[in-house]
Amino acid sequence: MRLGSWLRRPIVWLPISVGLLALLVWRTRPWEALSLGSVDPAPLLLAIVLSAVVVWLWAVRSGALLTAVGRPIPVRQLVPMTAFANTINNVTPGSVGEVARMYILRVHHRVDYASSGAVIVVERVGAIGYLTSSAILAWLTWLGTVPPWLALTIGGALAIGPGIAYRAGIRPLTLIRALPLGRLVGVARWGRLADWLRRVDDTVAALVGRPVSMASFVVTTAAIFAIYTAQLMLVGQALGLALHPLVAWGALGVATTIGVASLLPFGLGTTDLSLVALLVVAGVPAGTGVALSLGYRLVSTLPLGVAGVVSYAWLSSRLPGMNAARTKAINELTEDAVDPIGQP
Repeated sequence: MRLGSWLRRPIVWLPISVGLLALLVWRTRPWEALSLGSVDPAPLLLAIVLSAVVVWLWAVRSGALLTAVGRPIPVRQLVPMTAFANTINNVTPGSVGEVARMYILRVHHRVDYASSGAVIVVERVGAIGYLTSSAILAWLTWLGTVPPWLALTIGGALAIGPGIAYRAGIRPLTLIRALPLGRLVGVARWGRLADWLRRVDDTVAALVGRPVSMASFVVTTAAIFAIYTAQLMLVGQALGLALHPLVAWGALGVATTIGVASLLPFGLGTTDLSLVALLVVAGVPAGTGVALSLGYRLVSTLPLGVAGVVSYAWLSSRLPGMNAARTKAINELTEDAVDPIGQP
């Protein structure tokens, strides 16, 4: 029986959904945030509503990139896919959720793995790069180490950096393809993977080489970061604390980067500890810093995670049957006669 047939069954996707939801609730611990004491609920409610805007912007960003590679998909259909991928990325190391997104894009919309892989590489690597660099610049600007004009200049240079790097022939995936991994994974399989990486690399080069595509990506990514910042500031407002935007984004962005680098599910405390430590450096009392971290989980991490779990259940229950004829048709339409991981 095919994988798609199994995943469509409630006996499979329902327990997984419940398990993901339990893991999400355990990690975010909403009961701790709810026990913060006297808070103004209005800013918290607004911050939760902003999480819905984040999910929509994820889909808009992904949709623009897919359109640029010739695989247009309506934004409304991408919303559950991007929400699901984000949640799986948070509960698994190394952004494993993106592999699931590639599979779903292929099954639901016949997007070949080279195109979806290129889009995901740009989204993940680009977003993390902008996340880290912008947060460090914001933090250094607030500390007075870097003047605002210089921070804006550096930020602009970093925004166009990927396009310049690819035009100069600097391609990270080329280095991966050159690794002698044939003996480790098998010569034939590594040959297929290397060929797939070449096609992904070529598509990435085409994407980052288009000013309009990169401008759209930068704008939507900046909007997502702005909402994250606003959410933390709204939590501060609910607690009676006015956070400077540079402090909010600098601390949150750097802490998120540390959590991502740890490869632990939800950062497993590294993000929270880093955020509290940076807020304390910025002059926020330690107790208030902890409350800010707990509140941010409540208004951002938890709603986005719940959206991802619901999206997983919805997508799994609607997977098309993967019979042999349909599989063959998909392979022909996507120009992938053989799956890059070696499965027909």
